[in-house]
Amino acid sequence: MNTDEYGEVINGEETFTEIGKILLTEFRVFIGWTDTLGTHFDILFTLYPRKFGPAQRGIEPETDLFVSIMSKGAFAFDVDKLGTHPNYYAEKLEIEKGETAEKLGELLEGVKTHL
Repeated sequence: MNTDEYGEVINGEETFTEIGKILLTEFRVFIGWTDTLGTHFDILFTLYPRKFGPAQRGIEPETDLFVSIMSKGAFAFDVDKLGTHPNYYAEKLEIEKGETAEKLGELLEGVKTHL
């Protein structure tokens, strides 16, 4: 993965590829990520969770990528839908809109392209 001088995961092709590869084989990966602007998020990605009972809010556990930001929010996103606006991710994951949301959107879009 791409990392900064402190070992935190940052956006980059190696990060997107590695997260995608891990998700397709192990179905979950946890990273300590930074936007390189001073924000750090601990993020859990989950693919293909075992499902019991009906899901709501348009969530499709059989196909969606679940993203959880510790102490913030969690949601599931369609892996086949690329070009999602960063503000949509920010709204669903309960983070502020702005540069951090844009960097997070870049991360999520990059991962989705490798799934």
